[in-house]
Amino acid sequence: MFMMPLHPPERDRTSCFEEDVELVKLCDRLGFEEAWVGQHHTLPWEPIPSNDVFIGYCIPVTERIRFGTGVTITPIHHPANVATRLAMLDHMSRGRLMVGFGPGGVPADFELFGIDPKDSGLMNLEAMDMVVDLWKAEPPFKLEGDYWTIKVENPDPSFQMGWMLKPYQQPHPPLAISILKPQSMGATTAGERGYIPISANVMSLNWVPRHWELYAEGAAKAGRPEPDRDTWRVCRSIVVGETEKDAVEFSGGVYERSYDYMLKILKAGKAQDAAKDPPTMTDDELDVDYVMKNINIVGSVDQVVERLLEVYAATGGFGTLCMVAQDSDGDPRWWKSVELLATEVMPAVNKALG
Repeated sequence: MFMMPLHPPERDRTSCFEEDVELVKLCDRLGFEEAWVGQHHTLPWEPIPSNDVFIGYCIPVTERIRFGTGVTITPIHHPANVATRLAMLDHMSRGRLMVGFGPGGVPADFELFGIDPKDSGLMNLEAMDMVVDLWKAEPPFKLEGDYWTIKVENPDPSFQMGWMLKPYQQPHPPLAISILKPQSMGATTAGERGYIPISANVMSLNWVPRHWELYAEGAAKAGRPEPDRDTWRVCRSIVVGETEKDAVEFSGGVYERSYDYMLKILKAGKAQDAAKDPPTMTDDELDVDYVMKNINIVGSVDQVVERLLEVYAATGGFGTLCMVAQDSDGDPRWWKSVELLATEVMPAVNKALG
């Protein structure tokens, strides 16, 4: 599961967070393998600003599901703070943590923290390296970059002053990069470093295979072995109904509004081309009706199985499907959709794939 999350701005925030926790607990009971949790500071539609705090709350109320920061927006955090907070979370989960890194893309988030958007990509690369280096560092050390200088040059071994917390998993938790744009440098970077690639849900299916091509090119460039497609996570927005009518009716409420919002945020971040098929579509043609019919997957069990098999074939194969979390809209059909995906759709998909 990938939880941005998506909630209408007028809904009470406390109830949103409580519903998100309940969804994680349900996914844990149903056997979902992963829950990636997003982070934004200025988007009421995506109201979790501290995904590590949310994950920390969820750890003791779940048993087996693994958690990922999806993502930690590195330009707005000091790398030393990221390294220590996530190391602690890894211990608290006894190794159920995965760490996703990303540069962010929301103009208001950048403005809030005084970040020049042109610097965000390079800041992300530097921060990723520094976090990994900090997880290995023993004092004294000094890490120098273009955006941060991090040092402990005067440790005191007599009482262990200067030693930072290391992760529970060694050498560190699995690392990931979320990818959106068709020609994303993030995909190449992930391949170069052997990180998990996560393809975003709002991409047109014609672009998604390009992510794996770039990932494989990055791996080859870095002299890494040919990557295993099981590493790849592909996100899709899915609604499964007991009947097609149920699915369509549910998707006509807050669900549809959330994708009108998603299109607006894509256009604000100049990333809307990722959703276009054909690429010659105009921005006016890229509307919520197009997304609902061509990108999102809404239907009965059999219809969703058919669409997911099409996704698998179009991509050439991937390892993990990430269902996008949605607001329930006060409708029990959302919870039923999650259950049907786990108990009927995915068993049928896996059987068909052998």
